[in-house]
Amino acid sequence: MIRFLRNTALLLLGTISLSACDKSSTVTENIPRGLVNLTIDLNLSSNLHLNNVGTHSYFNGGVKGVLVIHDYDGEWYAFERTCAHEPTKACSQIWVDSINIQLMCGKYNGKTFEPCCASTYMYSGFPTAGPAAGRLAQYYVSRNGNLIQVHN
Repeated sequence: MIRFLRNTALLLLGTISLSACDKSSTVTENIPRGLVNLTIDLNLSSNLHLNNVGTHSYFNGGVKGVLVIHDYDGEWYAFERTCAHEPTKACSQIWVDSINIQLMCGKYNGKTFEPCCASTYMYSGFPTAGPAAGRLAQYYVSRNGNLIQVHN
């Protein structure tokens, strides 16, 4: 009986150790977040484009800004514009690449985009390439009529 319990404990410990290394269950890295409480009126001329799926806008707030996306599936997403890989680097900012329908990490130098870490993400914030293992830091989004509320 003691041998059975010892073997069961070793098996359980081994399973826990292996699952701790499983990259498929990675979570958002420790991305700094700032206070966010935005109300976006979709009737304003500056926000009218957001009524169409596949559109986005950048807003002030958070740490490096807030990105609001009206995805092609009709869902709304709001992200901290800080990359999930090395979020404190100066170049670590999220931009929309609407040609390739992805988000990318880097900065613009004039009209030229300079990648920071080569990480790219789907519009839903999940990484698709590069060293980023976790998704982008997300803010809550709710819609009431023509008002979009984004908050922590």
